[in-house]
Amino acid sequence: MPIAFSTWKPMLPALIAEAPSCPGVYELANLVRTVVFIGAATEHLGESLAAHLNVPPTLHAHFGRLYFRVAPLDAPEEAQQALVEEFRASHAGAFPAAQMTQPPSPIAPRRHLKAVV
Repeated sequence: MPIAFSTWKPMLPALIAEAPSCPGVYELANLVRTVVFIGAATEHLGESLAAHLNVPPTLHAHFGRLYFRVAPLDAPEEAQQALVEEFRASHAGAFPAAQMTQPPSPIAPRRHLKAVV
């Protein structure tokens, strides 16, 4: 069954604040909607997206302005793995540009670490 994503929105704090407060998957893309990252939020989509705003601008500078779309789901980690595999199948085995490895297996719960400033 295809995942029902929201429409693409610019990565702006006000729009991220409107993201659902539930588990789900999200995609980050550049201006022409080339997906650069596929993520899973195990608890809160808005908080997971907001974490990408705290990344130093130099990290994503070559992507230009970023956009996001979300899909609330009960099993986001399995959906994330499927989306990454689907992406790789249509891009000669390559991962999205900002995602260099396969997401971890959803067998054990993961803890999200926050950056220390």
